[in-house]
Formats: sequence, structure tokens, C-alpha cells
Amino acid sequence: MIKKLQLNSQLYPADVIVAKKRNGLGRILNHYVVYVGNETFIGNLQDGVKVLSELELSDLLVDYEPIRIKPFEGTDFQRNQAINRAYHRLGQKYSLLNFNCEHYANWVQKGKENSVQVTILFLIIMFGITSKLIKVNNGKR
Repeated sequence: MIKKLQLNSQLYPADVIVAKKRNGLGRILNHYVVYVGNETFIGNLQDGVKVLSELELSDLLVDYEPIRIKPFEGTDFQRNQAINRAYHRLGQKYSLLNFNCEHYANWVQKGKENSVQVTILFLIIMFGITSKLIKVNNGKR
């Protein structure tokens, strides 16, 4: 399974696989797994950042469909730094809002933790709250 994934997608160390849930509401979110070379993938799953065994990767690919590769952009030296960052976070606990798979993938590739998905979620919540407040205030005039 790993070799097939590598050959089909032309993966290079520090590249990130972006995947979507195959079924259900989870299709609106992306999932991220980092390729570190030598047939090794690291993911930030619910039990934290870990090297994925071939069985874990196969199980993940049953539920998630790879949709694209986010290639690493940088020099060979920067790629090595990214791989070191990937291993440095092994064992760190998962947090949906503060350190999810997207935070981890961005940390590896760019040295900065961020999640566009979490930002969008917060914006939607704030828009909803603001709209509700405006509606309530307009009704009191």
C-alpha cells in the first residue's frame, strides 16, 4: 500500500498528503499526513503525533481518500530541517483547536503552526453570533 501510494503520487520527503473522508459529514474537512521518506509517514491522529505503521496507513486509507499532494517548497537543507521538525513532535498530544493534523503539517513544512480550517470555523461561529445579536437588537427597536 505504501509503495503504491509513493509511486502513484511521486512523493518526496516533507511532502504532505491531503485527504478527505470518503463518506459522511467529515468530507468537509481535510486530513493531513506527512511523508518523511524511506516509506515512512507521520500523522497527528487522535492519539497524537506518531509514525504510522503500514497497517495504520492502510486503515487510514480505507476511510480517507488522498485528494492532492502539498509539495514541500524549499531547498534540500530546508527539507532536512522540515523532516527533523516532523520527528521532533513525535508523541505530542492531538488537540482539535490548538494542534490538529493541519497544524502539524504546517509546522513541518513551514515551521509555523496554523490551521486554516480552525480559522474558518471560528469565523463562521463569530458570524453566527454577530448575526444573532444584530437580529435580536433589531427586534428591540
